[in-house]
Amino acid sequence: MLPSNDVVISMLERENELRLSNSVQPQFEEAERSGSKSDWIEVAAAVQLNVLHEFNVPESALRAYQCAAKRHGISLYVKHNRARVGDLQVGSNAPNISLISVKPDLGSQPTDRPLVIIAGSLS
Repeated sequence: MLPSNDVVISMLERENELRLSNSVQPQFEEAERSGSKSDWIEVAAAVQLNVLHEFNVPESALRAYQCAAKRHGISLYVKHNRARVGDLQVGSNAPNISLISVKPDLGSQPTDRPLVIIAGSLS
């Protein structure tokens, strides 16, 4: 169970402060550099758990806290989220997209090799 809306808003503001802090930003950077060792989402979860502890809220309230972040629209990751619900359904054909070669010598030369792009998000 979460505390009052006023306290939740204070918690969300504290989370923003921590995410932008000189102590947490390097953790995000290291998580991205490390590849498979850790991920930015693990750093974000640790920040959220830290906020729950600071406000004496049990860890079992984490999911409710994350939902509150969406409801209040204060959190940086909610405010600046560019993700959207798409219109693809299971079995839909993937849309055509423009590709840019990372190898200048290939340029726009056609190739007979198939290309598969897989993308997704856990957040």
